[in-house]
Amino acid sequence: MERFDLVVIGAGPSGYAAAMRALDFKKKILLIERNKVGGAGVTNGALSSKTWWELSREASAFRKSLKRYNLQVPSISYKEIQSEVHKAVGERKGMLEEHMRELKHSPYANLLEFKTGEARLLTQHEIEITNGMKKEKVYAENIILATGSRPRNLPELPIDEKVVLTSEGIEDMEDFPESMVIVGAGVIGCEYATIFSGFGQTKVHLID
Repeated sequence: MERFDLVVIGAGPSGYAAAMRALDFKKKILLIERNKVGGAGVTNGALSSKTWWELSREASAFRKSLKRYNLQVPSISYKEIQSEVHKAVGERKGMLEEHMRELKHSPYANLLEFKTGEARLLTQHEIEITNGMKKEKVYAENIILATGSRPRNLPELPIDEKVVLTSEGIEDMEDFPESMVIVGAGVIGCEYATIFSGFGQTKVHLID
């Protein structure tokens, strides 16, 4: 059984940062990720939504400036905005992947190992990793759980990610909707309310 000073489960922003910090202390680390390095924080979470928010803020400011001088406001292409967001996400994912490649050829290569798979705690120090039909166990002196979060599904409300959407599907729409009801005025709800109202194409109702 392989032994590590630290096993980090989840290679999103916090898990990745934890592994890099442990490298500073010359610890032997295993980083485990079920999907892709960067997690939801990069692919459809913080980076993505903040890019949408920034573009929305620019569009809102531009629209106000034009109205001040009685100039016609041009239409905004949802596809172009979506493309800009995907470009930003792709660049960040590329940076993380390049960083991982560089680490393999650095003095830290023998300290950091990366595995893809589902991780499950067996004991306080033992972890089982499943990747397809393959299973293995590792020993960790310390464990960090950085598994992130996901939208909660409600049994009485079918979520088709077309009419009823979560934060995971909202950015994959084909165009700006005419109207939108956001249930929940927490951080994510307010963020998306600000984004879609900022573009000026959608009537947003925020319910808390």
